Amino acid sequence: MMKPDSQIKSLLKALSQGVYEKEHIIAMAMLCAIAGESFFLLGPPGTAKSLVARRLKLAFKEGQSFEYLMSRFSTPDEIFGPVSISLLKNEDRYERVVDGFLPTATIVFLDEIWKASPSIQNALLTALNERIFQNGRNTISLPMKLLIAASNELPAEDEGLEALWDRFLVRMVSNCIQNEKTFYKMIRQQSFESPVIGENSLITEEQYSQWKKEIDAIDVPNEICDIITLIRKGFKKEIQKEEINKMNYYVSDRRWKKCVHLMQASAFLNGRKSIDMTDVPILMHCLWNRDETIPTVIDVIGRSFTEAIDNQLNKLENEIEKALKKASELPKEEVDKNNLPPKFALFNYFYYTIRDYKDGKCLFYKSDYNYISVDTPLDGIIYKDDKKQAWIIHAIYTGAPFDYKVRDNTDVKKIKLQKCKNGIIIDGTPYGFERQPGDSSSEDRMLDDENGKAPNMADLVIATIDNEIRPQFAKLQALFTKTKNTFLSDDDLSLMKNYLTKCGMHIEEIYVKAQNTQKLL
Repeated sequence: MMKPDSQIKSLLKALSQGVYEKEHIIAMAMLCAIAGESFFLLGPPGTAKSLVARRLKLAFKEGQSFEYLMSRFSTPDEIFGPVSISLLKNEDRYERVVDGFLPTATIVFLDEIWKASPSIQNALLTALNERIFQNGRNTISLPMKLLIAASNELPAEDEGLEALWDRFLVRMVSNCIQNEKTFYKMIRQQSFESPVIGENSLITEEQYSQWKKEIDAIDVPNEICDIITLIRKGFKKEIQKEEINKMNYYVSDRRWKKCVHLMQASAFLNGRKSIDMTDVPILMHCLWNRDETIPTVIDVIGRSFTEAIDNQLNKLENEIEKALKKASELPKEEVDKNNLPPKFALFNYFYYTIRDYKDGKCLFYKSDYNYISVDTPLDGIIYKDDKKQAWIIHAIYTGAPFDYKVRDNTDVKKIKLQKCKNGIIIDGTPYGFERQPGDSSSEDRMLDDENGKAPNMADLVIATIDNEIRPQFAKLQALFTKTKNTFLSDDDLSLMKNYLTKCGMHIEEIYVKAQNTQKLL
């Protein structure tokens, strides 16, 4: 017998044959079916929404499907079966003939779901919540594994549809084919018959029941709970913004519970005993309530992956800034009458050369140093001077336009400047000035003790990044590069890698600041 992860991969490969740019939707629908949750598809007509349901039916042994296009005039008879006239007439029993209707289906597809009448909505709520249907005096246990609802619009507000909307745990958008080459394949494709699923790959009732027990036993590590907390805090911050509808980011406790269960199912079907970080991006398809909030929901979830690292880096950056400020508070006798730093080498009589500037040779206008503060950042400009073959930095302190010193059409960038001992801070990154020849480098150090040089804050920051943050980040990167979650699309992975890239850049930014500060303290 195949292992669950191998069986699901085999199934998804077969079910996705002849389907273009919908593989991720089929995969998420399969995950919903195994987890016992419901699925909503938002998209215009003709985007293969009903095809997803027809394909999913093929995954289950002896699976049956039921499809219906809702209208304002749809009746419960059309969904749950007509009332049996013979039973009503002969035995005075009010029961429906359910064969071939929703109560006997494995996979259900209801199009234009929001047009359902209140009586249909109420019956659907019971079916979704408890997987039962009250047929007269009898309670029928539904074989339904998955209900897929579809519409080209979201439920209207204040029409009593909130309860039904909340029951659809996974919500995805089904768009037209985006890639032109893939589109050409689709239009050239001849009629495609339903794929044939091997007997060994079909999911049986016994398997389904056993998998449910094993999914419930999947471990939920503390790091996953921490991520959920960060996401919840992110939504609370969004709610506090002005002119924001609080319900746009409302997630009920029941929904959070179901989200964790969905991640447990993902872990199980990927052959793991516990949830890991690669299961968390699935929440991008679970936590949005309005389509306009999808980018924000993705951003909150994406930032949560690296938020612990980013917060630690921010704390280290603050410590660097405190150390620089303390080092810059020189005794008066160490400052000359013009308040200029001593013993710095001059270039062309008017400029200090900035050491190790990231973009190459960089010069700072000497006279501007008087106007820069240790405490408060001052506006400045940087531009490339082709004659000097260097970047030039000026401070702005007269109230004139920020490019007032530039006499040609050179591109000018606005920056923030702040004073530190033996150098300057540019956009938060400290840099030292070149010293005069023969000047002792020991004068750059302030934190020496009687027994020699004591570790300064920059040393500690560098050690923390090398010994703690980099290994933690490398582990996170490896999860998304060396392993593949069956239920993550290439777009999902690309989004997560973008946030990891930003975090990697943040690490290097603070590391450079620490290295430059090391030379100044």
